[in-house]
Amino acid sequence: MEFEEFRIMYEAENTHWWYRGLRGVMFQLLGLRNPRNRSIKILDAGCGTGGTLQALMNQGFTNLEGFDINPPALHFCKQRGLRNVKLGSITDIPFESDKFDAVISSDVICDAGTSNEATALHELYRVLKPGGRLFLNLPAFSFLRSEHDRATDVARRYTKGEISCKLMEAGFAVRRVTYWNMFLFPIVLLVRIVRREGENDLNNPARSDILLPPKPANSLLTSVLWLERRLLRRTNLPFGSSVAVLAIKPRK
Repeated sequence: MEFEEFRIMYEAENTHWWYRGLRGVMFQLLGLRNPRNRSIKILDAGCGTGGTLQALMNQGFTNLEGFDINPPALHFCKQRGLRNVKLGSITDIPFESDKFDAVISSDVICDAGTSNEATALHELYRVLKPGGRLFLNLPAFSFLRSEHDRATDVARRYTKGEISCKLMEAGFAVRRVTYWNMFLFPIVLLVRIVRREGENDLNNPARSDILLPPKPANSLLTSVLWLERRLLRRTNLPFGSSVAVLAIKPRK
């Protein structure tokens, strides 16, 4: 990703409807709303510009670590005042084994820079304590590929079945897997189709979809994803632009 994309992400991450929706799904699947979980050790594997770490800190979590392979991302983490981040790769995570109670990784193993998904998943497994929980968020469905993917270095998109199989091969027990951003899926699909032409024009710089809409629209879209989270309390969603997974490192 270019420095400009990290800047856009940094400026949007606190308030953009999609990021707020992602953090809501993450908190729900990991059970982080429970006050008793505030002392657990959490790793953000591929922390980007630090929006998730900051959100966790705002909720009272203190045992937090993060890493990212992109120096511009760490630059913006420091802009947030985060000091618990370091440079590192998801295929060679710079932490000891069996260290974390929970690991979060959002849109990382899909990245063009992650050449070996199996190695990345085994590294995520390694740093988790037995019984520890992994939350993965990934882009869904290859037919949604567009100019956005080129701008954000997304090389792979996943179905529920594909990512579940990969996690089980790495030793994880998959507890829950669901699509999300279902209600807005038709709009996402339409936008991606319209912008798909740009994916093949390598002479023009690609643009991501990370644009903060006007406040009323952003509030409306945030509310739509809030309604989805209410549904996720009871059931998994059959489709959406993203797929979220909760997996466990079994106790021996």
